[in-house]
Amino acid sequence: MKDILDTVIVIMFVIMVAMFIINFNRQQIKKHTDKIANNEEKNKANNEDKETRDE
Repeated sequence: MKDILDTVIVIMFVIMVAMFIINFNRQQIKKHTDKIANNEEKNKANNEDKETRDE
């Protein structure tokens, strides 16, 4: 009985760690994609400003 209980606890622990890693990776990916999108918007605005000044 103790072996079964230990196995269940280890499996639950592994699942909890896996869920933490997956969610942390999703959070980091979202953070970086938002940062890239923000940088692209800034670059686009800067390029438009340069084009209007050149004309």
